[in-house]
Amino acid sequence: MKWGKLLEINGITCEGCGSTDVEFDPATRKVHCNQCGREMYYSRARLGATGKIAFAKDNAIKFFKGGNFPEARKFAADVLNMMQDNAAAQFMVAYCDEFCEGLSGSMAVFFKRAEDIPLEYDEVRDLIDLFESTLYNMRDFEVQMVSLVVANMQSMEDRSRLESFIDAVCPFCIARYASEDFMTAERESFYQDIAANCNIPKTCLALLKGIRENPGSPYKTGSFALRRRTSYFLEHYVEPVGRIVNSMKASQYKQKFLVAYQQVSEQYRSMASQ
Repeated sequence: MKWGKLLEINGITCEGCGSTDVEFDPATRKVHCNQCGREMYYSRARLGATGKIAFAKDNAIKFFKGGNFPEARKFAADVLNMMQDNAAAQFMVAYCDEFCEGLSGSMAVFFKRAEDIPLEYDEVRDLIDLFESTLYNMRDFEVQMVSLVVANMQSMEDRSRLESFIDAVCPFCIARYASEDFMTAERESFYQDIAANCNIPKTCLALLKGIRENPGSPYKTGSFALRRRTSYFLEHYVEPVGRIVNSMKASQYKQKFLVAYQQVSEQYRSMASQ
């Protein structure tokens, strides 16, 4: 096995003798002590908190959010040289490849890999910060962003932060879809699932507003006279929104949304029948 020499600044020491004369394999996170011969395994959380990794990651995020993507990518690559599955660093590299270098598919690969990584709390926090700062370009990855965070933020103690994240991402994306065709059966099920488990009033409001404001809406196109088009929008957007609203968990918002949907739906059907 090839071992990579790790600098003392990383903060990794032998658990047996305390020596900093150690070698590290980033693929397995195993540490070998050259003084006493002991081998040990560093957890993802422990490794991510070591000095050089934390320093490089923090610098990568700082440059990334500041728009200096070449520097961000350089520091993110430094992180990955030591911790190959650091999700925040992987995201920044994938983002730079996808949107700066034009390497289509890089972001899809990131999300596929991230599905199998048991993220630490700090990684989820970093990803939320990065996702929220890149929504303009990331709007086509709404489901992937939300699903990844939901899968790694299951504690009820974190529910408020999770709801805040969803209500930042989903309304932004919903308002920017070019037509109602984003509302597939899978997407409807996605919204129903999160509405049933989280208080997401801004997301539900964005869906309701879409009945009038989605670019494919007869309200927007003035096409109520086109019966087939009007029926299509009713079936593929208006009615799914109703089922999503009906799926909302019991809260102070649900009854208000049910009433609002009923009014909007009846008005739409009235316009369609004229």
